[in-house]
Amino acid sequence: MEFVALAAVFLFVYVLVSRLAKRGKKKSAPSRAEAAIETWAKAEVARLLAARLDIEAEDMATTLDGNPDPDIVTKVEKLVSGVEVVFARALGSTNDADVRVEVRLDNGGLERSVKRIAFSELPDDVREEFAKSGTAHVYRPWSFPWQR
Repeated sequence: MEFVALAAVFLFVYVLVSRLAKRGKKKSAPSRAEAAIETWAKAEVARLLAARLDIEAEDMATTLDGNPDPDIVTKVEKLVSGVEVVFARALGSTNDADVRVEVRLDNGGLERSVKRIAFSELPDDVREEFAKSGTAHVYRPWSFPWQR
């Protein structure tokens, strides 16, 4: 009987601890560097697509800010096959990196915007990946608000 009671207490503690652990694993807030790059990427995607689709830039920005216009979403879904943010070591510099937004089109085309930033402004996970792998490029997928 004591064994059953001890097993029940152990099970109760295990369930309690596992639930508290799951509750504590909420998604952490993005770093300031991630937020700045996300803001820039969203603005560049809006600018590139507005020009390509002949849509007002404000309408595209509103759609990408989470208030999607169904007609614009339909046009974007037909045109775009994917979006990536690419981080690249700047050639000839150890202190700078290039950040690119690459909008891949369904017809095989590519729209691109590039920005140079200090290496210290990169998100922590990107800097860590550069340090661990020694690679020249780090790729991150970027999705539209209606795809999240």
